[in-house]
Amino acid sequence: MAKYRYIYLDFWKDPKITEEMSAEDRYTMLYLLSNPYTTQIGIYAVTKRQMAFDLGYSTESVSAILERFEKLHNLIKYNTDTREIAIKNWGKYNLIKGGKPILDCINGELPKVKDKNLIKYVADGIPNKTIKDTFLRYVDDTLNDTSAIGGQKENKNKKQNKNKNENNNTIENDFVVVNKIKSYFDLSGEELLKIYDAFKEVNKDTSYLEEKLRITKNTDCKSVVGFLIKAIKEDYKPHKNNVTKFRPKVTNFHYNAGNESFSQYEPDELERLLKESQKGKFD
Repeated sequence: MAKYRYIYLDFWKDPKITEEMSAEDRYTMLYLLSNPYTTQIGIYAVTKRQMAFDLGYSTESVSAILERFEKLHNLIKYNTDTREIAIKNWGKYNLIKGGKPILDCINGELPKVKDKNLIKYVADGIPNKTIKDTFLRYVDDTLNDTSAIGGQKENKNKKQNKNKNENNNTIENDFVVVNKIKSYFDLSGEELLKIYDAFKEVNKDTSYLEEKLRITKNTDCKSVVGFLIKAIKEDYKPHKNNVTKFRPKVTNFHYNAGNESFSQYEPDELERLLKESQKGKFD
């Protein structure tokens, strides 16, 4: 393994780095590009606990950052089973020139990769044809070996491909959701992830999300993130007579959904007022 790793100056000019990443994101990305576990091929094994120890973060923080890198920024893939991480654009900056020493090193490291899908992931960004073909050969060899075993393995591969396609569709849907939120609000990666998680919990389509985004956009609220998450989870509805107001979902039977005067209150405040108004009536 080399004693150093290249960090290009363009790292600090990339809009994704400068505008979409927090300080801790940038610090972690530099760590992923230059830590002592990195390899020539851009795929290496490292545990979240080790990353947390090296960075001085908690394992929960590291997990959240890696999830942002994978789902929001599309910069890495991390296999939680094999503890292997792959850097998407590693080949673009580190595998430009070939030569026997480089190829020997690559051929020595590729067989050690447990998740062969990570090899294909990195190979897609390699500009050097010879090196790229070397990567893909290890992917193809794996497919040929499994197909030669028999029908049982072939069916297993088909199932894996189906799951992979489903995962790809899920990732595409994730990007649609994130971009939809971004079109309404300028939020940090951590804030986007909180909203994304809340939306996934309710298991609704994007039209449901857009309705809540419009309600939040048209409501004068202190916290956009907090209000939007509550609107998603509690299914806030636009006011029937005024689209700039919202009608919260209140379970109290004294609440009259057609009374516009209640629309100015948030659900918790409305519940409190209703309870206070009933004090002494039934004593």
